[in-house]
Amino acid sequence: MAQKSSLSSTKPILLDQKFWQDFAKNNWEKKPLLLKNVKSGLLEMSDAEIFDLLVLYSDRCRKTNNPEGFKFYIQGFKVGAEDVLQVLPVKKDKSLLGYHKRMKDLFSDYCLVCDELLTVNLKKQHLLTDFTNELYRHVGYPNRFSEMGLYLGNYRKTPFGVHVDSCGVFSFPVAGTKKFRLWPSEFGKKNPALDRSFKYDKYKKDSQLLEAGPGDMTYWPSSEWHIAESDGSFSATWSLGIWVDKPQKDMVSESLKSLLDKKLGDVGHKVTTSFKNLHKPSGEVFELPEAYQQSIKLLQTLNSLELQEAFLKSWMQHISLQGFKTIPVTNCKLSVKSEIQLRSDRSLILWQQSITSKEKIYLSFGGVLVESSFKSGLLKLVKALNANKACAVSTYLKGASQKQDLVALQALANAGAVAAIK
Repeated sequence: MAQKSSLSSTKPILLDQKFWQDFAKNNWEKKPLLLKNVKSGLLEMSDAEIFDLLVLYSDRCRKTNNPEGFKFYIQGFKVGAEDVLQVLPVKKDKSLLGYHKRMKDLFSDYCLVCDELLTVNLKKQHLLTDFTNELYRHVGYPNRFSEMGLYLGNYRKTPFGVHVDSCGVFSFPVAGTKKFRLWPSEFGKKNPALDRSFKYDKYKKDSQLLEAGPGDMTYWPSSEWHIAESDGSFSATWSLGIWVDKPQKDMVSESLKSLLDKKLGDVGHKVTTSFKNLHKPSGEVFELPEAYQQSIKLLQTLNSLELQEAFLKSWMQHISLQGFKTIPVTNCKLSVKSEIQLRSDRSLILWQQSITSKEKIYLSFGGVLVESSFKSGLLKLVKALNANKACAVSTYLKGASQKQDLVALQALANAGAVAAIK
């Protein structure tokens, strides 16, 4: 018989410090969880607000003739990108249920997936970051990223069958009932026929079933095999995936790449390697080519301050994405006459002074890294913006560095750091 796991309460369950401490100790990457009646900002968005978001995102896709971020499945088969634009929500649908009515008249079994839906909503994104910031504080910052998607439709089973991801998943139903059937990692390895399967009745007795509705939250670790089930009724569900498949060694190698590129200079750009002898007649390789000898000498000049700065810059650039694959961007063309403010007081422009050169600073937002002079007005402007002040660009960017600083500021604006004051 399938197991059920849940925590029920007549009072809303608060996702407070005690909850996160217990979650990190007992559930994170260990075992699934089902919570009933959860109090979370992620559940504050109404059906109407979510529908408006979908239409806004769909309109943007139709305008660019590019359905990137959307996937659509019919009877478990993925529709080609060129056809997705024809089945996206429109304003005339009026609601999630209105969209569902239009779709079910066309398809008996459909699934619409919208990845990163909150990238079109600057005002609501803090609901997501409030949740993830507390999560990261207790389980650690993801070396890869997190991403939030919306799944909706009347599909009876996940279109790609039983599967396992490289991410831990939180799900928040916003309409209808959602059922998730789970199997532990060891069971999936012992039963490879489960992979991508839609017929798994003989394995149900070994599964765990989580059944959630609006106001509830489920979680399962990245190692759990899983599939969503339905009786064909409509449902819409937020799904937050925290990818945990990037080891620290990869972070280290990425952090060092720009430093090594700089150190190696012309030697690093060579595409062939000159040599005297490849090996001895016996097959023994006994000497390094000159290019490798030069590389060793160049790398030996590395010092601890250079290494520390390389890691610090990489870390700042990484966390400037706030733990996500993408963050909301704004269309904000700047000039020295512009008046601007921070896009959100929860999304600061990060900066650091160079360790190897006291005259240099680095700034980062949304994965973008720019360089400026410590004595320029750009740092003063960033500090004022981070203090939640409205700023006239001309007050801060002046003199010989004005043009260069405006280019750097525009790069940060393109990443979504600031908004123009109308």
